[in-house]
Formats: sequence, C-alpha cells, structure tokens
Amino acid sequence: MERTPDVTTPEKVQHQSGYQSLQPVTRPPYAGADLDPARRPGVARTREEPHPFPNTRFPVERMTAEPASPKHGRPNKPMPPVFGTVVPLHGLAGAVRKFAYRLPDHYPSHWLLMMFGDRVESWGTRVRRLLPLALPLVALGVFGRRALRA
Repeated sequence: MERTPDVTTPEKVQHQSGYQSLQPVTRPPYAGADLDPARRPGVARTREEPHPFPNTRFPVERMTAEPASPKHGRPNKPMPPVFGTVVPLHGLAGAVRKFAYRLPDHYPSHWLLMMFGDRVESWGTRVRRLLPLALPLVALGVFGRRALRA
C-alpha cells in the first residue's frame, strides 16, 4: 500500500502560519527575572557610577619597554598596554621562532617553523634532563678506553 505525499499549497501555509500567530506566546518561567533590580543576583555588588577600584592605576599607563618577543602581524598598530614581563626568546628554539616571526601569520611556513621551535625546545629539555646521567658515562668510557690501551 503506497502513500501519496502531502502537497503543500499556499492556502495550507497561510492557514498554518496564521494559526501559529494566534497562539499565545509561551515564555520560560525565568524570563524577565532581571527586570526588577532587587531580583538580580549581583545586586549587592553593583555600583552606581563607574569609578576605579581602590589601589588601581587610572588611567592605564602604557608599558614603555619593548616587548621581549618580537611582534608580528601588526606592523603599524601600537601594542596594547601590558603590565608584566614576558619570557624572552633564548637558545636554538628562540632563534627558530625569531626567524618564524619575520614571516607573516598567514604563511604556513610561519606556523611550521613555530611548531619546529616547540619540538627543538622539547628535545633541548630532554637532553638537559639526561645530561647529568650521560656525562659520567661518557667520561667513564673515555677513561676506560685509555686504561685498556695502556
């Protein structure tokens, strides 16, 4: 037994949309909870006029020093005001990242070099961790070889 599909006619669409527009609007029970200021959850902490909190610098002073990491992608725009320090780039990974910062952000080689810098840094950390174990073994091997030759 085959069913024939319902064909939607313009009259049917108008009837259905007209029917829906006659239904009362249903709102969730929490709708309008913030209309009354006394019902707001943070009413005890709200302040009447905006003024700076105590012990804050106002207006915000701009940082005068150059950023520790080179900026990229913003050739003519000023840096935002920042308080604090940034860890400067150092070592072989820092050299790779510095080279990557010379390229624009939208080049895939920029991001590949940044990821390569991360890999270089992780391998450097592993080598630094194993160095205290490897140095005595290398020294033992060198002195042992000399002792066997003599």
